[in-house]
Amino acid sequence: MADYTKLLDDLYNNPESPAAFSGIDRLWHEARKVLKHIPKKVVQHYLEGHRTYTLMRPKRIHFKRSKTVAAGFMTDVQVDLADFQLLSRHNKGNRYLLLGIDVLSKRVFGVPVKSKKADEMIEAFKNLISQMPMKPQRIFSDKGTEFKNKHMKDFFEKEGIEKHEPTHSIVKASVAERAIRNVKQRLYRNFAQKKTLNWIDVLEKILEGINKAKSRIHGMRPIDVNFDNAQKVWKRIYGKIFSSNIIKQNQNLKRMILYE
Repeated sequence: MADYTKLLDDLYNNPESPAAFSGIDRLWHEARKVLKHIPKKVVQHYLEGHRTYTLMRPKRIHFKRSKTVAAGFMTDVQVDLADFQLLSRHNKGNRYLLLGIDVLSKRVFGVPVKSKKADEMIEAFKNLISQMPMKPQRIFSDKGTEFKNKHMKDFFEKEGIEKHEPTHSIVKASVAERAIRNVKQRLYRNFAQKKTLNWIDVLEKILEGINKAKSRIHGMRPIDVNFDNAQKVWKRIYGKIFSSNIIKQNQNLKRMILYE
């Protein structure tokens, strides 16, 4: 058990680890890369005894969400703002995290922001886009005024990026929203473990750990998705959905022909 504990400590408490401050399945998956036969119960027992895990199990709140089907690698990015206003004095005045996620690869990018003012947001978007392998074709967000104003519209037009938001204000950018929940969970567990409220200095490591973690959606690490394998990843995510829709359409067409 001592060997297990040391391994699990290294994987769970290191912000750069794919399993940093994560859950049972993720930690077990990463642990098995080192100790192939480590029992899942050992991981569960370890986490149940870890206060950062037991104190910070997320509460699920379900909203109506906007579904985005990516055209390809880095073509469609969802963005959202995470609120850290109460921690601003511990983070050089930064009150928000602008987070972007590539809808296909699930790769995440993040920039601290001090305010929602247009000039601050434009600078944050410039920094966010500079982190990406390429400039996205489309950016999706909710209807917040920080994303939807004349200055932002002019910025996106100048950058040659299509900007989209939902028709109804209650609809959320679901992929970005889940990504923020994941980032916040890791950050707050890091706060508890390291006894600090600073997130801007550890953000890069947290995002790196997430991008190195195997995605449940397509079965790969986000950093391993690229132009060469993007079509394969797309088929894994959307292939069954579109093939079933085609089957339904063909069945409806046959019925129409039979009853004509």
